[in-house]
Amino acid sequence: MKTILRGLGSLISTMVLFLLIGLSLALLMIQSSWVNVRFDSEYIVTISILTGFWLFFLKTFMNAKKLAIWESVLSSSLAVIVSLGVIGFITISHGSLSILPAYVVRKAFFMEKVITLGGMNNLLMIILPIGFAVLVFTIVSRNNTNVEFNHGWNQISGFKRFGIMSFFGIIALFLLIYLGQGEIRNTINQAIMYLKDADVEGFKDYLLSFGPLAAVISGLMMVFQSIIAPLPAFAITFANGLLFGWGLGAILSWSSAMIGAILCFYLAKVLGRPVVEKIVTKKALTWWDQFFGRYGKHAIFIARLVPIVSFDLVSYAAGVTSISFWQFFWATGLGQLPATILYSYLGENATSTVQILFFLFTIVIALAVIGMILRPKLQGWNKAKQGEKVNGNKVG
Repeated sequence: MKTILRGLGSLISTMVLFLLIGLSLALLMIQSSWVNVRFDSEYIVTISILTGFWLFFLKTFMNAKKLAIWESVLSSSLAVIVSLGVIGFITISHGSLSILPAYVVRKAFFMEKVITLGGMNNLLMIILPIGFAVLVFTIVSRNNTNVEFNHGWNQISGFKRFGIMSFFGIIALFLLIYLGQGEIRNTINQAIMYLKDADVEGFKDYLLSFGPLAAVISGLMMVFQSIIAPLPAFAITFANGLLFGWGLGAILSWSSAMIGAILCFYLAKVLGRPVVEKIVTKKALTWWDQFFGRYGKHAIFIARLVPIVSFDLVSYAAGVTSISFWQFFWATGLGQLPATILYSYLGENATSTVQILFFLFTIVIALAVIGMILRPKLQGWNKAKQGEKVNGNKVG
């Protein structure tokens, strides 16, 4: 029970501390009229809170004690004093102590339609004093015992620690830009809508709106869906064939998909198995381990031939196996080449029936690969049956 209460107190302390840090940074950004017109600085609070969650996770589950600044008297005191000083100076000088913080926090937590400014201000007046009290209590009664973890922060290499923090930093930066810049958010949302609906014509027109940068945007979207977003890559490949012709479209789709696969492979190497399990789920990774154990170096080539197998899963899972980079590279490159060429050709010549042809091709390839996998078993089963019949006849 004490452990649970201590963990809850540590979480509350983290959230309060990073709320103050984010609020002070957001208010500083808002002071610049040039920035405020072009960027919704309020979402800095959102990213700050997520950073707090991330550090709390590393501290709790990976024993990263050096990152727990909320448990350090010097670090937490300095952060609180500086943050409160910035918040107080800006809000009091503008005569908006009871308005501006509530406005920023309400928008950062996407609660503009849920609670009024007055209600948010009252909520902050209740939460912050309680949070300060919990923060002080956490610092005073912090747990100094050394707990060993199988995947402790100090037990992994500095390269992997750097990779884990960089990975979160890139995600945090992307979210900050996505949330804070309306035009970029709308552009990304539009692309995701076309891809989610497999609207090849719509995605082609979307790419055309970027003019000379159409190929660059298409490549970035392919890499983006490979690493993060579970979006249908075939729609991008069809659109590339339609827009650039099947030859150039295939080259663009193949090369950008390869870049995405390589990034996933090395991300898995850097992040390690525990983090990869969180990305692709432990169940999926266990399935891939069994598949790789059964078919060895041919597993990736087989998986790439089957369009229904997740491209991201194969790339991430391969990164935590013993397979070498060049084995992964050639198996991925050769395995995805037939589908890429065919999709590009269909995109250029048969856009009206694109989805039907895609699913037909998927079914044919899947059946062919499944047949190739099951063929040895079926042959063994038939031989066993024939052996039983022969033995039965001899006995008769």
